[in-house]
Amino acid sequence: MQLCQKEKCTSCGACTVSCPKNAIYFETNEYGFCYPRIDDAKCVDCGLCRKSCHVLNELNGNIPQKAYAVWSSDSEDRKTSTSGGAASVFYNEVLKNKGICYGAVYDSDLKVVIKGYDDNNILKFKNSKYVHSKMGSTFLDIKHQLKDGYEVIFIGLPCQVAALRTYLKIDFRNLILVDIICHGTPPQVYLDEHIHYFENKKSRKADEIRFRQDNEFYFSLKSSNTVKPFVSMHKNLDTYLLSFFEALTYYDSCYDCKYACNERVSDITIGDFWGLGLKEPFKHGYSGAVSVVLINTKKGVSFFDRVKNKCFYEERPVDEAIEGNAQLNYPSKMNPYRDKFLNMYKNYGFEKAAEAVVDAVKDGPFLSVEDFSGRTKVNGTICSLMSDLGLLKDLPQSNQLNLFELM
Repeated sequence: MQLCQKEKCTSCGACTVSCPKNAIYFETNEYGFCYPRIDDAKCVDCGLCRKSCHVLNELNGNIPQKAYAVWSSDSEDRKTSTSGGAASVFYNEVLKNKGICYGAVYDSDLKVVIKGYDDNNILKFKNSKYVHSKMGSTFLDIKHQLKDGYEVIFIGLPCQVAALRTYLKIDFRNLILVDIICHGTPPQVYLDEHIHYFENKKSRKADEIRFRQDNEFYFSLKSSNTVKPFVSMHKNLDTYLLSFFEALTYYDSCYDCKYACNERVSDITIGDFWGLGLKEPFKHGYSGAVSVVLINTKKGVSFFDRVKNKCFYEERPVDEAIEGNAQLNYPSKMNPYRDKFLNMYKNYGFEKAAEAVVDAVKDGPFLSVEDFSGRTKVNGTICSLMSDLGLLKDLPQSNQLNLFELM
């Protein structure tokens, strides 16, 4: 039995939970990436793994019907959200209906895993998580809960949503699928090594990690017995965030992602609303983060109608949202230095590999208007003028990533 090509595999885990003989396991390669492998001694060639693979089975996508600029009406909720808090509103609606909510959390070792909660543990879904997440038994658990009649909401990456759909093979009426606009995911081991580097350097134990702070991108680590973080590095100075934003560290499949397009595999798509105001003026004085909410299916329409009274929302042109978010158009472009990074990682580990490559990458071409502004120190007003004059017409508005910008 053959699984999908490694270069296409997203390591979603659907094949492992579908195998009745437990013949599929994950193995980490020399570059830190985890991929499924088949134990031929256990395999009985039933083919269930291939039938559950979203890479090998095409799914129909939907062009978004509506686009909204959204933020939570709860001011306290917004303060603890990295985007406009749309996902928080969604989770609370399902919780109110005695349903079960799935999303990404940090476990006690600061590894990112997908969990389901039916209580206030949904607060653990907050904060960005720029790393690959482990699914565990999530698909199997959701299947049982749906059959038992629970309403379930799953918020994850487009490939995870597609994997769940392929695994279930049934469009359950009580399942709400929400995908996050995503640029790519590094393997967990890169983040582990980065955390351990700072723990050793500072002689401190990290219990909490953050990637964003006041709408800025910072890598920060904090111990549970302290108020202030013992590490707080701006994205332009932190090797993990730099390599992440420069598309050095993603899984191979991320650079050829078939879900990085305007046809969505979920009921609702969320992310940061980059490009807000490009098509029509946005006349609200609100200065916080704004979520983009794309409604893709009739089920999505019905669910969003249920939460409209819990948030501010304004309908926006669908093409404004699509044009403003590069990953609704095409996959991330592989950084030309990626092979060099991987070869160095194999011999020296993440920190030395990232330090060596990032300096070279910094001198490369501008990736976005934001990248241009940050590296040249040209302010936003001048950048807007240059854009209006067509001087930056080939650059997308932002190369900032929206991975698990859940709440």
